[in-house]
Amino acid sequence: MNILIIEDEPRAAERLHRLISHQYPNAKVLDKIKSVENSVNWLQHNLMPDLILMDIRLEDGDSFEIFEQVEITAPVIFCTAYDEYALTAFSVNSIDYLLKPIVETDLQRALNKFQQWQGYRVDKNSWDSLLSKQSTTYQQQFLMVSGNTFTPVNVDHLCFLQSYLKACKLIDKNGKEWLLDKPLQYVEERLDPQHFFRISRQTIINLNDVNHLHRTQKGYAVHTKQSSQSFRVSRARVTELKKRLNNQ
Repeated sequence: MNILIIEDEPRAAERLHRLISHQYPNAKVLDKIKSVENSVNWLQHNLMPDLILMDIRLEDGDSFEIFEQVEITAPVIFCTAYDEYALTAFSVNSIDYLLKPIVETDLQRALNKFQQWQGYRVDKNSWDSLLSKQSTTYQQQFLMVSGNTFTPVNVDHLCFLQSYLKACKLIDKNGKEWLLDKPLQYVEERLDPQHFFRISRQTIINLNDVNHLHRTQKGYAVHTKQSSQSFRVSRARVTELKKRLNNQ
């Protein structure tokens, strides 16, 4: 079993290595990587490991950025101190989500799950159809606060959403901006993915409000019907965005 550890805390990485060696003496830890940039570089130039143990907060960003830049086919066990990313983790290749400090029995359970997973793999192309069968209720509106005024804003009326410091801005189809005291990741997890799509780390768009997608010297950009602004599309998200727009 070849394992890659992506963890920016050296002590935590070494502890994972020791626990893995204790559970599976024949397992080989291929490398221990601290950053998003180095993880992408490693995955682009090496064979995919059998398993990845991945922290979420790395020294140069969050590990979900790695999935935007390289296709990861290996199962992932997330090892993190933050519990708010669990839903997002299971939308990628996660087979388990462990909270720090990592307890050996929890890691053993996760590794056992990996061994079972080896015997039953679901084709990645079928994930969307499987997820769509789950009963999920998405947020229909957000209650926005301005002074002493509370205003419900219907998500169908939103044109796009952007990360703003540790909060996010919601821009409706009339061009009005609303500031929500929640990170963009929090909002994304509560939006219906059939209608909203994250085109970059900073921006989520309403697919129903897209005017056109065009190529620029720096990549692709998308224009919305209700705004004169254009928004850069992450290179790793262009293909999926085209598919989604084709199905609208």
